[in-house]
Amino acid sequence: MAEQQMDQRELQMQYRYITSQIEQGERQLNEMRQVLAEIEETTMAIAELETKPKSSLVAIGSNAFVKANIETAKVIAPIGANVLSLKTPEEARQILAERAAKVASVISNVERALTQMYQLQQKVVEQAQQSENQGQMQ
Repeated sequence: MAEQQMDQRELQMQYRYITSQIEQGERQLNEMRQVLAEIEETTMAIAELETKPKSSLVAIGSNAFVKANIETAKVIAPIGANVLSLKTPEEARQILAERAAKVASVISNVERALTQMYQLQQKVVEQAQQSENQGQMQ
């Protein structure tokens, strides 16, 4: 009887650990999806700047705006390690496309890991149920 209680406690600890890992993985997955969405929005914004009028209203605070001309020959783009550089719109889109591919790869890896954790969690639940059923038979 004491051994069965020990097994149940161990299974409960495993279940809680796996559940916390799943929650952490889901948070990371959501963050990566947000990053990917932001990259895609930025890429579309750069493409729009090349095709739309070169002036816009820019907020300067307290619901005040100023009309500004937008220079689209160069874009300040992230090149890594929090470093920004002047790039052509095409170069900026290429950098963002590469970054999007890396983020998509991370998303895929996290999804695979989560699938494995869900399966492991289910096995722990099944083991706990079997252990409980065996304890009831004795």
